[in-house]
Formats: sequence, structure tokens, C-alpha cells
Amino acid sequence: MELLIALDRTSARPLQVQLYEEMRRLILGGILKPGQQLPSSRQVADQLAVARNTVVLSYDRLILEGYVTSRLKAGIFVNDSLPDAAVLVRNGHAAVSAVKDRVRLGKIPPFTGRSPELWRDQHVRPQLDLFVGRPRPKSFPLTFWRRSATRNLLRSNLLQTEYGDPRGLPRLRQAIAEHLRGARGISASPDQILITSGIQGALNLLARIFLAGRNPQRVAVENPCYQGAAYLFSSYGARLHPIDVDEQGLMVSQLERYTGTLIYVTPSHQFPTGYTMSLDRRLHLLDWAYRTGAYILEDDYDSDFRYDGPPLTALAGIDQRGRVIYLGTFSKSIGASMRLGYVVLPQHLLEQGRIVKSLLDNGAPWLEQTVLADFIEQGEFLRHLRRIRQSYLVGRDALVEAIHEHFPGSTLSGAEGGMHLMWQLPPHGPDALEMQRLALTAGVGLHSLPSAAAYEFKSRPRYGARSLVLGYPSLTAPELREAVRRVAAAVAGARDDVRSPPPVKKPIRK
Repeated sequence: MELLIALDRTSARPLQVQLYEEMRRLILGGILKPGQQLPSSRQVADQLAVARNTVVLSYDRLILEGYVTSRLKAGIFVNDSLPDAAVLVRNGHAAVSAVKDRVRLGKIPPFTGRSPELWRDQHVRPQLDLFVGRPRPKSFPLTFWRRSATRNLLRSNLLQTEYGDPRGLPRLRQAIAEHLRGARGISASPDQILITSGIQGALNLLARIFLAGRNPQRVAVENPCYQGAAYLFSSYGARLHPIDVDEQGLMVSQLERYTGTLIYVTPSHQFPTGYTMSLDRRLHLLDWAYRTGAYILEDDYDSDFRYDGPPLTALAGIDQRGRVIYLGTFSKSIGASMRLGYVVLPQHLLEQGRIVKSLLDNGAPWLEQTVLADFIEQGEFLRHLRRIRQSYLVGRDALVEAIHEHFPGSTLSGAEGGMHLMWQLPPHGPDALEMQRLALTAGVGLHSLPSAAAYEFKSRPRYGARSLVLGYPSLTAPELREAVRRVAAAVAGARDDVRSPPPVKKPIRK
């Protein structure tokens, strides 16, 4: 017999995979009947002009999955009793009731969690996209990374095949501790540092420690704040308590009405406003924590970039009583796809942290940790920061100048450091959502608070309606100027359309 099979020799899919899928289709479609003998592998190979081994491998897979059976000295036959999955495919939903009779389906508990809008499909991203938190692709230290990864892989090392310390590679934790001492004024031992999957991994770890399995907790957060934090705490059943933000950062006086024991803040470069918390408010916040026994989660996501004024000491650097838990990441300085961050825990939380880290993931990937440890230990990380800091500064200046040129009366905040600034639109003109829409028609990605992974409480709106969050490091200075020019042209075009409505056609008299 001949099999009605067509193979696509231009496809990237292997011929043996195509042959297996075609034969499986013939069996499930009932064209090849149960018990029917199949041609030999040599016959199929001659018919289809393929190597005999290709046919043998396809037959082996069909046998393994139960579609056909091999009978000694007799040949290959379609199985008399096909697998349940095959029956379901062949008969549509005819067999579903039988499955339900055998398996009692448990009720799925409701889940109301949401995820932050960080991932963007490359195929639908605007040509000039000012999305937040994206380092410039060409800034990645590819040469060092490739060389270090190759060298470490070639070494005979049990670390490649063994479970490691769930807290993270000791060398990397030591390197981070030394970096924090000089860059952020934090005196922490390597034992206090746990390697996490970015800031989000650190927040998950802390939520497991403070929120999981307890009665509904209250967590104070900035208003507005980072979506990933607000959504994560809510997914653990926590009730969010908003604390407003102004030009001096968190309005600490509002904490007097808060009865919880956990607060999440971004004091160095508030997300999304970009404001820096003043020293007076930092001290006030620490005093509140000491009086109430509360913990402060300090998210220091982009503090590696400070352009105007001296570097700031982290809140954890001035904490004397172990009430600040510091969160850091390499997503902004090297790349988000690495998924490497860390949390610095007070001494009395180290055991809880180790246990929860083991339960979550048993540790971070070994190779990425090893290469990153090399990068920091050899001084390359500091050199890398100096290079990209200068590059980002040039981009920031270009963006600020272009906005003031094309949109006089605009207010910009957060330009002193970090990787984004917030553009508070002039009172007259399009609001944030309309600006976002007009920019998109010009191939430019501007982002209102919700689309920039920021969360603002609807009951206490302060910035959202007329504010855009602009990330600038991923674009060059000429690209940033071009982006603002295009937006200005789109806005001007929209104004002209409003002023000049289309002419009314007069009826033609016959």
C-alpha cells in the first residue's frame, strides 16, 4: 500500500517529525484502521525518497506513544486500542463524558491577581518607544559576558551540576556587599544578602514572609506607585493604604493614620514621579518605623544613575535598628532579561529568608551569578556604569531640551537621576491618553501612568490624567529629539483638524 503523505522539504521542521505527524493524522482520522498493517520502513523510504532511518525513527515514536505496535516477524500494525488522548482528538468531544465519569474535577479557587505591564511584543512596539526601564541594547557588555561565560563553562566545576546555596553564590553576595558599602553607604555582610529574580522576586520573597497565611494585612504604598508591587501585595490578600507623594517624596505625615507594619517606598527616585525624598522626611520615616515597629521596604531600582548633585545615601544606609529591608537589581544597569536582583535582610530575618528562598526556587542560575561576580570583582561593573551614565545623561538633556522647545509650559520631574522622567502636561491641550494616542499615530511610544507600569489609586488621583512617564536610555539623543518633534507635529495636526472642519457639500440641484 502507498501512504497519502506529502513532506515539505523546504520546511525547517525535520522530515522525521513531519512523517510522524502525517501518519498520526491518518490514524486519528480513521484513514488507517485499527489492526491495519503498515508498509515496511524500506517501502515508505522508497515511496517518499527519504532515508530509511527517517522512517524508522518516525515508527519508533508512534510505537512509543501507542499509536502502532510492532509484531515480531509480522510487521507494524495500527494499534487495536488507541490511547485516550487519540480517541478524544479523533471523536471531538464524544469521549469527554466518559472522562468526567472517571475523574472528579475539583473546583478551581478564584484568582483575581493582575500583572504589571512590562513586557512589550517587539512586533507591535512603536518605532521610537519611550517605555520605562529599558537600557540601551548596545550597552550590554557582550564581549566580557561571552569571555567570562566561556571560561567558567570550560572549568571542571561541580557547581555546574550541584544544587547551590539557595541564598545565592557566595562570591556574588560578597561582591554586592562591597559594592553597596561604597556606592550606597550600606554596611551589610554577605550573609544578609539573598540573590533574587529581580525586584519582583525580592518582593515575592518578602510577601511570603510578612503576608502569606496571615489574616488580611495592611500595606502602605506610595500613591502613585509601581504596579508590580501593588498587584503583588493585593494577590496575597493585603489591603493597600495609599500615602501621597509630592515634590519632597513620600508625605510621611499621612502615616500617622496608618496602623499596619509594612510600607513600600522608592525614596531615591520615586516611581513614577521621579521625586527624591528629602532628608527630613527620610529621618521622619525612620522615626515612625522605630516608634511603631514597622518595616520599610526600600526599592532602589535605578539609583546607579545620578546626574545632578552628589550620590545619595540609601535609606538603609542611615537605618540603625534594622527596620529597612533594601531591594536592588541589575535589570536597569545591565539588562532585565538576566533576572538578577537581591534583597538585604536584617539579621533577625535571615533564617526566614533562607527558608522562603528555598521554597520559592532553590536559588538562581549558577552561570549568570558567576559571570556577574566576575564583572563586579574585576571592576568592570563600575567602568560599565560610568560609560552608560554619561550616555544616558546626553539622552536626558536632549529629551528635556526638546520638550521645552516644542511644549513650553511643561513641567518635568525626576530628571536629576534614574532612567525616566515624568512629564506633567500643560493645562491647555491634550491630556495624557490623547497624547499617547496621537504619538502612536506618529510612530512614537509615549506612556500614561497605567501603560508605564505605574499604579494610581482611583479614589485619590493626583497625577494620572495629565502625566506621561518617559524612559529615555534605550534611544539615542537624535532619536529622542525626533520623537518629540513627531509628537509636536501630530498635536499641531490634530489642532488644525479641529479648527478646519471638512466643508459641507451642497446638494446638487437638478
